[in-house]
Amino acid sequence: MDDCLKAMQILAAAHRSQFRNLDVLGITGSNGKTTIKEWLYEMINDRQVVKSPKSFNSQTGVALSVWQIRHSDRLGIFEAGISQPGEMISLAKMIRPTLGLFTMIGDAHTEGFENQSEKLDEKLILFEDSETIIFEEDDVMVNMAIRDRFQNKRLYSWGWNQSATLFNIKEIKKLQYNTEVLIGYKKNTFKFSIPFIDTASIENAMHCLAVLLVLEISPSDINNGFQSLHNIPMRLEMKNGIQDSILINDTYNADVQAFKIALDFLSQQAGQREKVLILSDFMQTGLNSDDLNQLLAAIIQKHNIVHVIGVGRQVSRMGKYLDDRILFHHFEKTEDLIFNLQDMQLNKKAILVKGARIFKLEKVISALSQRAHTATLETDLQAIGHNLRMFFQHLQPGTKLIAVIKASAYGSGSEELAKFLEYRKVSYLAVAYIDEGVQLRKAGISVPIIILNPDRNGVLEMIKHNLEPEVYCIEQLLEILALMESYTAKPFNIHLKMDTGMSRLGFITSDIKTLCSILLKADHLRVMSIFSHLSSSEDDKDDEFTRSQVHLLDSMFETISGVLQYRPMKHVLNSAGILRFPEYHFDMVRLGLGLYGIDGTNSIQGKLEKAHTLKATVIQIKKITTTDFIGYNRRGTVESDGQLAVINIGYADGLLRFAGNRKYNVLIHGKNYPIVGNICMDLTIIDIGNDHGIQIGDEAIIFGKDKPVERLAEICGTIPYEILSRISSRVKRLYVQG
Repeated sequence: MDDCLKAMQILAAAHRSQFRNLDVLGITGSNGKTTIKEWLYEMINDRQVVKSPKSFNSQTGVALSVWQIRHSDRLGIFEAGISQPGEMISLAKMIRPTLGLFTMIGDAHTEGFENQSEKLDEKLILFEDSETIIFEEDDVMVNMAIRDRFQNKRLYSWGWNQSATLFNIKEIKKLQYNTEVLIGYKKNTFKFSIPFIDTASIENAMHCLAVLLVLEISPSDINNGFQSLHNIPMRLEMKNGIQDSILINDTYNADVQAFKIALDFLSQQAGQREKVLILSDFMQTGLNSDDLNQLLAAIIQKHNIVHVIGVGRQVSRMGKYLDDRILFHHFEKTEDLIFNLQDMQLNKKAILVKGARIFKLEKVISALSQRAHTATLETDLQAIGHNLRMFFQHLQPGTKLIAVIKASAYGSGSEELAKFLEYRKVSYLAVAYIDEGVQLRKAGISVPIIILNPDRNGVLEMIKHNLEPEVYCIEQLLEILALMESYTAKPFNIHLKMDTGMSRLGFITSDIKTLCSILLKADHLRVMSIFSHLSSSEDDKDDEFTRSQVHLLDSMFETISGVLQYRPMKHVLNSAGILRFPEYHFDMVRLGLGLYGIDGTNSIQGKLEKAHTLKATVIQIKKITTTDFIGYNRRGTVESDGQLAVINIGYADGLLRFAGNRKYNVLIHGKNYPIVGNICMDLTIIDIGNDHGIQIGDEAIIFGKDKPVERLAEICGTIPYEILSRISSRVKRLYVQG
């Protein structure tokens, strides 16, 4: 195994050496590396930047990261993490940074070194061949070590200290939702707004600011970039739990910074549910038990946790630091907690399970998980956040965004995604039917919600839950007004749909005179927007027709606005239209499939990330011969003796039968294997030939980041919308952030 790793590292170093003119930023330190790397990547916003995936900073992870470099890349951003002496030299040979950033020296992995000084010296090996190094002036230990060791390099520091060589901080002002930072840079004063208020995020943002200034990106562009940032949880998973609970799984590590991020994610997803924390001892922090418990308790109390359950010896003494209103239970071992889970009253709670690997809290996750079909539709919330930012960056200034999450968010699960999008400050959500909107309101969603296809008998329900219907015909409008006269005098927000050539729902030109006369007397109605739907925004052959649709909408809008004596918002563009017709962004745009990384125009295909992964499990492997028939109607055969793998997904789960009989492949261990025979209701049979590396329990990917859903749609003669919306409710939904 060691020889394989060494060979991989030698190959990665050789690959890196082919790109001698590439600028490479190497990031090391004890905390913040991944967050800073991801933020820099988003703020630079150049598709020719290559970076480490997620938190790939280990001996293996760096090799895999560096191997991504291509000749078209203009900048590389790679992070390097170590846990013992002697590790950094191999990482330095692979990364060979021209520019270095040191984040901070902290307590993570301290047990592998004699002291902090030894750990710092080992980390600084990364910068031996760098031309420029960036660091925090106020971090005295780091400051002194870098200045002593690298006297002949360009050193850029930032901090409160006036001797900082790049910029000095003049003021930090924390507001309710953001922080304003005033700095002195090149004899001028600049103000930056950072969308965080916690100390760790502010420090990470200052490191980003320093790097971007060294890269000569303007302060105004940096300030714009800050507005698109969000915290980067590393490996958070969310799933449905027993007793109508939701579970957030972070059973991978236990450090203070990751704990803060996990609690933020819990607060984001909990909605109106009470929050419960299951927490193990924290390892390798360098703090004594009392100091650590006091620190963790203070963090917990900021998030309105109602119940803390501790596992281990260190957390056993946390109770004395918690508010009396927080229920506290403690167990020495994970097995003891599992035995007592039925007495914990966790029904309808939002539960975060956070701990160090040694405690094996994944057993708690398993015990609390809803028993369901093991086929899984995984939705990567970080990918959705990334895609959202990509589209935001294409919008005209002042244009608002409607996130369309109808059909259970195209199969993703609307409640969970709605919470995520509300947290990301989208202006509106749009769903198809009233019950979808009511469900979101009951889940605690407060952002405005448009109902695109409202039933006529649901007006009172919409008023009750503050939902805003699309109004598309005279009869519907009159029914709304009649019900309002009989039952309520509350103002009611509506959105007027114009039919400009789709010949689907909407007012046509001959309706406008009657519509205006009704609106003139409808004092309790407030028209929030006037909009239409383009029939072929992605097709350049229909661009002339698209423009005629927009011109007709403009004409209708002006007539109606003149009668109303105020100007509602106007919108017409969907995901494809946002990219192809920036001149028609108007007041709002509607983003649907683009959220999930599906770009029908290929306009920003290289920058979007696929959010969905549909997975199944191998449940049986059997031998097969050329004389055997496979599946219903004996449609399947093999050309040579070999093996079949049966996976637990079928057409009842949404895998269309068109994909059968070798038309489509699934991915197992990174290799494609064809579906053989007809797809069954609950099962699918895969021809794996003589590959004896596949085992029962292995994961089979139907589509995902490396296997686009568009390919399955093409094989089945349909579109990605249909593939996603057909995925059965019995397929387990899993939400991953990072």
